Formats: sequence, C-alpha cells, structure tokens
Amino acid sequence: MTTTPPSEDPVAVQLLAIINDPTAPEGDQLDAAMDLEDHSGAWFEQEIFEILRREDFSSVLAQMCAAALAGIWAREDRIDEKFFPELRRTALDEVLGILGARAPHLIPEGMQEG
Repeated sequence: MTTTPPSEDPVAVQLLAIINDPTAPEGDQLDAAMDLEDHSGAWFEQEIFEILRREDFSSVLAQMCAAALAGIWAREDRIDEKFFPELRRTALDEVLGILGARAPHLIPEGMQEG
C-alpha cells in the first residue's frame, strides 16, 4: 500500500527522491539520509522501511536511514511495533543505540543491552 506524501513537506519528498535515485552519487544519498530525521509521517516512515528492506538492513545507507528512523521514533516517543521486529544487522544496531541513548523506554522487552 503506497500512501501519498503530503504536499506540505516537499523537502521530505526530495530527500527520498535522492535516496531512491539509482543514478544519484552515494555521497548525495548519504547526505539526504542524514536529513531524514527532521521529517515524519506515516507515508514517510513507510518509505524508510522500504529503503531499509531494499538495502537488506546492512549497507551504510541502511545504517543512516535506521539512525534517522530511530531519531524520529525518539522524538515522537513511539516505535512502529509492526516494523520493529523486521530490523536486523547494522540497522538494528543503529536503532538500538540511538533509542538506548535518547529513549530507552521505547526498546521492546528483551532487546535491551546489558
């Protein structure tokens, strides 16, 4: 199910377009991924989930997108309980690290370090 991005956040749309453009330089994609945390919305998170899946949760781009996702969740004081169990590899490590530092109460039972 694809949701339509709201027209009031053209920057978010542009960031995702750069990340999803296979001809975009890797540096531009990584720069765009670093700015994802400043945006939010259900459609936006779904797009990030798709990027993480496409990147098999393990690339540098996946790590950057996972960091942004964790930042969004920490800021909004919630996680996506349906998607969280899908996280693995470096993407999971990144999410756990950021939530552990900024919102440890959001980490699901049994996932806490220590």
